[in-house]
Amino acid sequence: MRSLRQYSLTELARFEPISDAYKQLRNDLFLNAYLARKAEGQAAFLDDCRALRGKTIAAVVAFEQPWALEWLLTMARKNLKDCTVLVFDNSRAPKRAAIAEVCRRQGAHYLALPSNRTRHVNRSHGMAMTWIYRNIVQAIEPEYFAFIDHDMIPMTPMSLSERLGDLDCFGRINQSRWGWQLWAGYCLFRFARVGHLPLNFLYDFSFGLDTGGRNWKYIYRQLDFGRQRFADDQEYPLQAGPQGPVRTVQVLDDRWVHIGSISYNNNFESKLAFFTTLAAASEQGFTWQQMRQQGQTAALAQASGSSVAS
Repeated sequence: MRSLRQYSLTELARFEPISDAYKQLRNDLFLNAYLARKAEGQAAFLDDCRALRGKTIAAVVAFEQPWALEWLLTMARKNLKDCTVLVFDNSRAPKRAAIAEVCRRQGAHYLALPSNRTRHVNRSHGMAMTWIYRNIVQAIEPEYFAFIDHDMIPMTPMSLSERLGDLDCFGRINQSRWGWQLWAGYCLFRFARVGHLPLNFLYDFSFGLDTGGRNWKYIYRQLDFGRQRFADDQEYPLQAGPQGPVRTVQVLDDRWVHIGSISYNNNFESKLAFFTTLAAASEQGFTWQQMRQQGQTAALAQASGSSVAS
């Protein structure tokens, strides 16, 4: 949390530092209890991952959406050339069998995380990421590691190590007036520079920082902001096949389609038809460049038609 001198007089009068300190202490108590728990099959999972020491790994926190995870794993096999994807299941019990089956069918490493009763979206995600880092990443000791959301789809061939380059970390930035962090859904790290640190992927709302914001203390404030690079974050119209529908979607780094907002609500149902068509178009050989170009052309045509009609 912020230091007292970073609070305004109004915030001090509202006793906000006391509230923030209480919440941070509560969250740390929950986190420490969670970190002490072991996952069923954890030892066997680490044994299977022994050969990944010194390699690149991408940790995916799966939650409740088997179809999105299957598309991610299908595209990762094609497009993530220097990386092994590890799936960590943070779903509630009824969905875990379906997530495990997707990973079995795709041949992906799978581990069900210890159950987490919290329904706070950010807290659940941050606790899961911290557990993965402390219990798995630090045990494997990869050269590079990444956290990727389960609805981040790699649409074109890429190298995560090349995206990182000579930096200690890379991803999409989230910035506030008090600090900055990398978005939890797309963040890459050099293990040699951060692997000895007690990283904490919980949020710090007092700093205006989301999931992963507690690492402002351990990583981000130590870095020279002026020499950092960050992933592009844009909205693109995409067309799902030559005759398919057009939808504006979030695209990160001009490589990843982010489905977005599909975990703790029912928003995925309204998006499923489009993204199913987009996945089918990709399987049929419709390239990423074609999806972008056709989507932009169709969007311009629609806009032109609308202006003429008006």
